[in-house]
Amino acid sequence: MKFFVLKSVCGAMVLLAVLACSSSNKCRDNETIEIEANMFIQIPGGRFRMGLEEGLLEKLQNEAGWLGPTFIQEIPAHEVEVAPFQISKTPVTNAEYAEFVNAGGYEETRFWEELWKAELEDREEWKEFVDSTKTPGPPDWKDGKPLPGKELHPVNNLNWYEASAYCAFKGWRLPTEAEWEFAARGTDGRIYPWGNEFNPCRCTTSERNGIDTVPVNTMPGGQSPFGVLHMSGNVAEWVADLFRPYPGMSFLADWYETDRVTRNTWGGTPELLRASVRVNRPPNMRHFGFRCAKDMGAP
Repeated sequence: MKFFVLKSVCGAMVLLAVLACSSSNKCRDNETIEIEANMFIQIPGGRFRMGLEEGLLEKLQNEAGWLGPTFIQEIPAHEVEVAPFQISKTPVTNAEYAEFVNAGGYEETRFWEELWKAELEDREEWKEFVDSTKTPGPPDWKDGKPLPGKELHPVNNLNWYEASAYCAFKGWRLPTEAEWEFAARGTDGRIYPWGNEFNPCRCTTSERNGIDTVPVNTMPGGQSPFGVLHMSGNVAEWVADLFRPYPGMSFLADWYETDRVTRNTWGGTPELLRASVRVNRPPNMRHFGFRCAKDMGAP
């Protein structure tokens, strides 16, 4: 591979590989948009086909190899009616989550009371949700703060309880699984938020981004039909629901009654970045992000 000094194309007098530079420009990796903190999108509601159409299952399983069996959780596709609601335009960021941490959210019992009653077996368990310095917060934070430069990245490595507590702190809630998928796909049954053809420039992938996240004000071309961002790649997201097989599903891999659901994934391959992908997770697994929702008309 030959190297050249590129001025006008890459914006600086630096030595770069031609292919690396052209690839970056092709995907417009530096494109950002202005987004207000805690911005919500109004979703009108409607009827849609939730899940994976069975005609696509065999094709996806062949393409995905050993991951193929996980897609059986998405069938059968079925009709679902969703009432109007509002959903966060982006996943909750580190900066937004810091508001909860700085306000003493991890010490304030009222944000955890309902979780005690319904979920947490040990009333003291939530006090063990600490960062790398044993300070309340996500495990990848230090001294109760996100890593420098990561403020606009989605908060990550949280369990379902932490996501739920943050939403309670804000007076909001987690979206239901159906709300999340409807916001990602709309009514036309599209495979990805932007359409039916995979486009690596519209989402994070393991090839381009490794295991790192990106700021939530990037990749506007990956928005859903309602204008919701990062519903394909960047971070897997907790939703409100307990995991259950879809109606009419006769076989499913092992799962537990207490499992919750994550939608989306941090990156990976096109098969894993589809809008209908769902995975059952233990609710105490600290590995994911989330976004919030609220009823239509709620402040």
